[in-house]
Amino acid sequence: MREIGIVTKRMMKLYLRNPLSVLFSFVYMLMFLVLISLFLGDYLAQGMTEVYAEVTGMNFSSIRWLVDSTAMAGILMINCILIPLNVLTIMVEDSSTNRLDSFLAGSISRSKLAAGYWLAPFLVGTVLNTLCLFISEGFIVINGGKWLSAQATFQMISLIIINTFSTTSILFVVAILIKKAQIYSTFTGIMSAFVGFITGAFLPIGMFPANIQKLFALIPAHHGATMMRKIMTKDALSSTFGNVVDQSVKGSFMTAQEIEQIYVAENGIIYMFGTIRFTFPMMLTVVIGSGILFFVISCMLMMKYRKR
Repeated sequence: MREIGIVTKRMMKLYLRNPLSVLFSFVYMLMFLVLISLFLGDYLAQGMTEVYAEVTGMNFSSIRWLVDSTAMAGILMINCILIPLNVLTIMVEDSSTNRLDSFLAGSISRSKLAAGYWLAPFLVGTVLNTLCLFISEGFIVINGGKWLSAQATFQMISLIIINTFSTTSILFVVAILIKKAQIYSTFTGIMSAFVGFITGAFLPIGMFPANIQKLFALIPAHHGATMMRKIMTKDALSSTFGNVVDQSVKGSFMTAQEIEQIYVAENGIIYMFGTIRFTFPMMLTVVIGSGILFFVISCMLMMKYRKR
């Protein structure tokens, strides 16, 4: 355990003492907070108000709360990816500079070395993203929303741990296979560009073509983001749509549930694979299962890792 702790602490110190690395991990969250504060939040809330203007029973005062909660859930899932992604840069740099070979030539076993390299991004990602959860909640409250309940907060922290476990395991396999710092840097840039889309943070899933939406079934991070949105928006949804009744909307009769489901489906609070709705346990199984699978693969790859 001592050797694992040494490797883990080294990676954590190298990452945390570099302000630019830490700042880059939070770039999307900072960008969203600025944009939502300046104009995006009001713009989205106004757009939703106009869409549901004819719906009787809508609580329009809760729309900003709902919009902010939906957006912040997506940002938290992005952090579950970007923070481990950036921490693992240290491992790739060790491999690229032959420092990893030196560790392998020493007395530390491959299994302990792998555990240390894996544990650092997992711990950093979990702790920093839990902090981001409370920052996000504070932002929501400042804009007129309400704090998550104690139960919902516990569920969100649990999801942060589970999602970080999954993303760390997947990215750890990538880091082992790439080995070259320059190639990993390119991969990091590509991931940073697309991560907002695969989590549904930049573009709601309802905006994608039907065939593209089905591909999201294969992406654990999308299921993770969906579960986070479901928990973070539960109270806001109830406040916004709770008094809506069955009624005719723009010439078509709709039940109260159907009216609410329009927002829920388009904004990734549920996930539909064609006519099949993924339940919370199904999505949880995908995320945990992918984490376990890639964790095992990473252990196997590390055992077969060849020195230069």
